[in-house]
Amino acid sequence: MDGSLRVGVVVVQNLAWPDWRARVLETEALGYDGVYVWDHLVHRTQQLTDPLFDGLTALAAAATFTSRIRLGTMVAAPIFRHPVVLANQAMTLDQLSGGRLELGIGAGGAALDHQLLGIPAWSTGERVERFEETVALVDTVLRGGRSFAGTHYGGEHISVAPGPVQRPRPPLTIAAHGPRTLRIAASYADVWNSVTTRDLPPQEVLRTAAERNRLLDRYAEEIGREPQSIRRSVLIGSNDWPALATVEAFRDAVLRYREIGVTDIVLIHPDHPAEAALGHGVAAPGIVRDIAEQLLPELRAELA
Repeated sequence: MDGSLRVGVVVVQNLAWPDWRARVLETEALGYDGVYVWDHLVHRTQQLTDPLFDGLTALAAAATFTSRIRLGTMVAAPIFRHPVVLANQAMTLDQLSGGRLELGIGAGGAALDHQLLGIPAWSTGERVERFEETVALVDTVLRGGRSFAGTHYGGEHISVAPGPVQRPRPPLTIAAHGPRTLRIAASYADVWNSVTTRDLPPQEVLRTAAERNRLLDRYAEEIGREPQSIRRSVLIGSNDWPALATVEAFRDAVLRYREIGVTDIVLIHPDHPAEAALGHGVAAPGIVRDIAEQLLPELRAELA
């Protein structure tokens, strides 16, 4: 695994379309490695008149107006994306972007998505089962498999021709926190993603992340996989420590995460309506630009 530092930005697609497009272009111009979208149908602070564009459709558009930056979901939700459909969407995005897709998949569990769709909430056990089958089916189909049989999902004579640009498939980012989902990540992830634990002091946050990291290593070794083949990613929001209060605070967070094996940092762009309505922690005005211009070049060189 290439252990070089990668830094990406979640640009939540709940801005007016021209503003979202401009923010994605700015993120690319600032030199960030990736831009990511949410994959929810509704947000708990959303008003009926607020925009929230479909994540994968927005990425398809971004594939046509960007040229370098990686594009991904943070993370796709099984509740409203059948895995065969998700695999076909992933192939299409990889083709449109010339091989720049990073497909993030999570277990879901957002109660509002269930309510909006009229689907009763799944138990934890069912949600994890569906998550594992989703990941396995997407992996199978993007590698050229034609059939899959699971308890919740399956299909025959499946084709996602012409297939993705990236081979054997686009990289999968698997969001996982507990033992069962970490085992799924150990089996399938090119990148493991975790979120920072909110309302805890930094040392406790790092202790939790380090323990999850050790579990991932152990589970990978148990199935004969080299743990270092999996990149380690963490999602940082404006209420974490708060790591986005200053450039120096962000640098400190990155270095402390690097000490426990994290290679990829994804920050949530703090300047969007949902983040403001949640009343998250302090984020400096212009922090995304300041990090890119004042820190990233030297930090990448330092950690190369």
